[in-house]
Amino acid sequence: MLRLIQNQIPYCSGFKKQSLVGVIIGGILALIMILLQPFGTYSFESDHKYLIFSGFGLLAGAMYLFCARIENLWYYYKNETWEGGYEVVSFIGFMLISSIPIHFYNQVFLNNLFGYNFYPYEYLKHGLWFFGHSLLPVMLILLPFYLYFRNKLGIIVSTKSLNEITLLGENKGEKLLIQKETLLFIKASENYVKIVYVRNNILHHKTFRNTLAAVKEQAPFLYKSHRSYLVNIATIKTIRGNSQNAKIEFHHEDMVIPLSKSYYKTIKSALGIQPKN
Repeated sequence: MLRLIQNQIPYCSGFKKQSLVGVIIGGILALIMILLQPFGTYSFESDHKYLIFSGFGLLAGAMYLFCARIENLWYYYKNETWEGGYEVVSFIGFMLISSIPIHFYNQVFLNNLFGYNFYPYEYLKHGLWFFGHSLLPVMLILLPFYLYFRNKLGIIVSTKSLNEITLLGENKGEKLLIQKETLLFIKASENYVKIVYVRNNILHHKTFRNTLAAVKEQAPFLYKSHRSYLVNIATIKTIRGNSQNAKIEFHHEDMVIPLSKSYYKTIKSALGIQPKN
C-alpha cells in the first residue's frame, strides 16, 4: 500500500487539459443531478429545474479548475513529480473546497436560503450534514472519472525529459530533439543556423532555416559568445587566450569556436572564472 502511494503517476498540469477535466467532471455531475435526481431533489419544483441542477455541474467544474491551478504550485515545488499519495490529498482537498460554494448554491436555489431568517449555526450544521449525506456520496461516484481523466491527460516528467530540448526551424519538418548536455553550440550564417551536437560520442550537425535570436528563445540556457554563436556553457572545456583573441574549446575532438571581446567577461563569469582582462 505504501509503495502504491509513493509511486509516481501522471499529472495534468496544462490549463487547457485541466479545463477539459473540469468540464468532464462538471458535465458528469450535471447528468447525475438531472437524470438520477438523488437525495430527494426529485421533489424539487421549479420552471428552471434542470437549469438549476446543471448549475451544480458548472460550479463543480469551476472549483476543479480553481483547485488544479493551486495544485500546480505544489507540483512545481515537488520538481514536477506527482505521487499516488498526492492524488489522494488532491481529491480530498477538491471535495472540501468545493463543498463550500456547492452547499451555498444548494441552500440558495433549492432551499430558499434568503426566504427565512438566517442563523449561522444552523447553516453550518446543515452544511456538515449536506457534506456527509449528499456531497460525499456524489463525489465518490465522481472519483473514478476524476482519476481516469487526470491520468489519461497527464504525463510523467522523467529526469530524461527534463533534460531534453526541442529545436525547430522555420521550414516544415525541421525539428531536432536532443539532450541538453549533448548540444555544443549553434552558429548562424545569413538566414540559417547550424546546430552542432554529440550523439553516441560522434559529432553531428543539422542546419535549419532560422535566426540566432529565435533559437535563443527555444533554448534560453545557451549563452551568446559571438555575434554568430550561441554556446552551451556545460560543454566548454576551457577558454584559450585573452579577451582580444579568445577561443572556446570543447571536450569533444578539440572543437574550437571564437569568443568575442563583447562576451568574454560574461562567458568567463558563467564558468566561474574571474577574467584577468
